[in-house]
Amino acid sequence: MLNPADFLELDAREIGYQCGTSEATVVRFCQRVGYHGLSEMKKVLALELAANLGSSRGAGKSDRDSPVLKRVFSDCTEALRDTLSGMDRSKLDSIAAAIARSEKLYLFGAGGSAHIAQVAALNFLASGFQTIAFVDPIQQLAAAKLATARDVAIAVTYSGNQSDVAEALKTAKKRKAFCVGITSFRHSLISKSAHDLVLMFTPPETLHGQAGAHRVAQIALLDTLAVSAAELRRRRTAKGHN
Repeated sequence: MLNPADFLELDAREIGYQCGTSEATVVRFCQRVGYHGLSEMKKVLALELAANLGSSRGAGKSDRDSPVLKRVFSDCTEALRDTLSGMDRSKLDSIAAAIARSEKLYLFGAGGSAHIAQVAALNFLASGFQTIAFVDPIQQLAAAKLATARDVAIAVTYSGNQSDVAEALKTAKKRKAFCVGITSFRHSLISKSAHDLVLMFTPPETLHGQAGAHRVAQIALLDTLAVSAAELRRRRTAKGHN
């Protein structure tokens, strides 16, 4: 697990899944290296990341040619370029078409990705789509149980292994909704429930574990879907009036 920021978003079960071990082993490891448990280890890591970021920002103020500035922007640019290059355009078009035909759109996310999902929901709403996006996992699952075959459900998660998000998408699939996963990993929990998977391609290691690279890729993909779906619906409406 190369990105500390992503580590902070995962629970013991998801960390164990990625490392090929059990939840109990993850907790025992944290205790063995001197912490009371995973929660304390995350708190210490978060403080260290914040301190590193603060020192980097301080250095940037005194140096116009800041290597930090260049590296962060370079990581984000690389993520956008590689995601665009590796994108299956026909798959994205078919997802946009499904959204254009949908009655309701459900967006699921956890951690930092949950806020990306909420921002995307506002964009879809502004484009005229009835959209539902909850941060709370209980609300996500409750919403998924209301999905129908006329709806689309999108799970947004960097790792693809957020158990609450995967459960919500699985529930929506059982309800016959068209399910989509936006992630960086082809083999993950959400891939088991997604009819279509859209992959992001982000740098394996970013400066101080910053999550900006995969966040901008998520936003770009969701914005593309919103604009494309809105255009398809507009054309369909215009054709119906002719």
